[in-house]
Amino acid sequence: MALSTCGCKGIRFCASCEHTERVQKLKFDNKEHDGFTCFVWDGKRNVAVATSQLHPDSSIEEIEKASTSLIGDEECFEIDGLLLIPDFIDEKEEEYLMDRIDRVEWALSQSGRRKQDYGPQVNFKHKKVKTTKFVGMPDYADLLLDKMRNYDEKRLGEYIPFEMCNLEYEESRKSAIEMHQDDMWIWGNRLISINLINGSVMTMSNEKERKLLFVWMPHRSLLCMAECSRYSWKHGVLSHHIKGRRIALTMREAALAFQPGGELYEKYGKNLIDISRIRVPLEGKSM
Repeated sequence: MALSTCGCKGIRFCASCEHTERVQKLKFDNKEHDGFTCFVWDGKRNVAVATSQLHPDSSIEEIEKASTSLIGDEECFEIDGLLLIPDFIDEKEEEYLMDRIDRVEWALSQSGRRKQDYGPQVNFKHKKVKTTKFVGMPDYADLLLDKMRNYDEKRLGEYIPFEMCNLEYEESRKSAIEMHQDDMWIWGNRLISINLINGSVMTMSNEKERKLLFVWMPHRSLLCMAECSRYSWKHGVLSHHIKGRRIALTMREAALAFQPGGELYEKYGKNLIDISRIRVPLEGKSM
């Protein structure tokens, strides 16, 4: 039996399967954001800034240029809960993380991605959770959580991840993740993404307000999506916004129902939190 070259199914596709009969039969709306007003994120002022320089199909180079050439008097608005921290980790810390990450086997995922998943198996449709394969978080989790506590004033402290997932994007595979909202039954308010190896763009859309926001994520930056940015906007990473190899180290915390006092705490939450505090030792260099 031939080994699968990708993990795509349904409407997902990548460079390995884009010319297959399955994908050729799919219908895509390539104009879904036509007519949307385009904005770029200004991380210094924490505002979305209107720009006539960009359009829904703008390249990563165009978005990076627009985000670094803001003059300060453009139309702008705030988005509650959206936070970008450039240089969240330094070069030595990134080298340490990548050494340990790449010592673990990668699994095929959809849309040209590969993944390493530390977390429970969740049946979102039937709202069930299995912890059979969940034995804890990788030992490098504490490096990141300790650094997040330095940003308590930005509400990043006291973070207990229910899941840590490393997603590998590769330009040659046309890796992407479709516009979506993360599940709200088990995953809580703050979604964390740390950008390794290469910079990229998080594309966010507010369909009700017909707004499209590009967030340029520099190399080694942290992006937090919470509050309005989590619940009123979709987000995704488009294939033409990937250059070379990029790792997104993502973390998700528990929804309130799974936290102490919540209706699912005794059934699921307590056990998941206990497992989340365990550290899985990995081989590799130490800090």
